[in-house]
Amino acid sequence: METLMAIPSMPDLGPAQLLPRRGGKVLFPFNRHGLELTYLGRNAVWRAARMLGLEGCEVIVPAYHHGVEVSALLHAGARLRFARVDASGRLDPDDVRARVGPRTRAIYVIHYAGFPQPLDALLEIAREAGAFLIEDCALSLFSREGVYPLGSRGDAAIFCFYKTLPVPHGGGLLLREAHAERLADLAPPPLLPTLSHMAGSMLVGAERRFQGPGRWLRSMAKTFTGRVRARARLEDVPVGTQAFEPGAVHLGMSPVVARALGSVDAEQVVRRRRANWLFLHERIGRPERATWSSLPPGVCPLFYALEVEDKARALRLLWSRGIQAVDFWRSGHPAASCERFPEVEALRQRVVELPCHQALGSEELEHVAKVAREALEA
Repeated sequence: METLMAIPSMPDLGPAQLLPRRGGKVLFPFNRHGLELTYLGRNAVWRAARMLGLEGCEVIVPAYHHGVEVSALLHAGARLRFARVDASGRLDPDDVRARVGPRTRAIYVIHYAGFPQPLDALLEIAREAGAFLIEDCALSLFSREGVYPLGSRGDAAIFCFYKTLPVPHGGGLLLREAHAERLADLAPPPLLPTLSHMAGSMLVGAERRFQGPGRWLRSMAKTFTGRVRARARLEDVPVGTQAFEPGAVHLGMSPVVARALGSVDAEQVVRRRRANWLFLHERIGRPERATWSSLPPGVCPLFYALEVEDKARALRLLWSRGIQAVDFWRSGHPAASCERFPEVEALRQRVVELPCHQALGSEELEHVAKVAREALEA
C-alpha cells in the first residue's frame, strides 16, 4: 500500500475521454439549450450578474463561500449582504428572510460538494421579494434533489466543470431566457496551454495506471517538450485561484475542451462518485465527523468532507502519505469579515476535502480511509 502513487484531488484524463461516445444519457445541464460555455465558473458568475441587471442592487450571499464568486459579484457592481450557514452546510432560510430588504434583487445559493440547499424555502423567499435566485453549482455538477437537477430551478445556474471532470478549464451559465440581457460573445482561450494541460493530465494518468512504463513515457515527454511547455505557461490563464481577473471575463471554453465534455459518461461518473463516497464513509467509520453524515439519493458528491480537530496536522499527515487532500475554504472574502458567523468559522477551521472522484479504485480508497482514520486519532 505504501508504494501507491500520489492520489490526486481531481480525476486525470484518459484516452477514452477524447473519443466520441455512443449512446448513453446526456444529463443536465448539457441537455439544455442556451448553456453558455465559459472559461471559468467565476466568468459565469460575473456574466449572470450583468445579464440580470444586478449592478447597484443588493444580493444575499452565503457567509460560507470560496471568495472568488464574491469578487465576481462585486466586480459586476452588486452590493452584498451575507447570510448564516449552519454547521451542516445549510443556508439558513430564516436568516436569509431577515436580511431581505427593499433593494434586494437576488439570493445567491451555493450547493456545497453536491449536497442540495433548501431550495423550496429559498425560492419562496425570492419570489415574495421579487428577487432572482441564482444557483451556484460549481461544486455540484450532475447532482439532483428528487426529480430536479441542481441548477434547474433558479433564474440562473453557475457551473465549473473542471472540478468534477478531467478537463483543464470550463464553466457554464444557464439563464432563463426571459431574463437574459445579451452581452458580447465569448472569445476562445489560448490553445497551447489547453493542449499542454490535457497532455500532462493524460501522462499523469498513464503513470498512475501503468507505473514503470507510464513513468518512462512521462519522462520522455518532459525531455522533448520543454520549450513548448514553457511557452504554454506564458500564455496560460490560471484556474483554481482565489483571484478574480477582470481581463478574463470575455474568455469562453476551448472547442477542444467542449469536445472532451461531449464524451463524458455522466451516469457512470455519478455512480462511481457515489460508490466511492459510501466506501470512504463505511471504512472511515466516523459518521459524526462527516459534514454530511449520509448520502441522499441523487447527490453526486464532489468530495468527502471530513472534520478534524487539528486541520494543519491532518493535512500534513495526508499529504505525507501521498493523498492530495484539500484545505477546503479556509478563508472567505474580506467583505464578509464585518460580521461573525461562528458555524462558518468552525467549518473553515475543520473541514478537510478527501478525494472520492471517479478515477479512484478500491485500493486507493482503502489507503485514503486508513490515513483518514489515523488523522482522526492523532
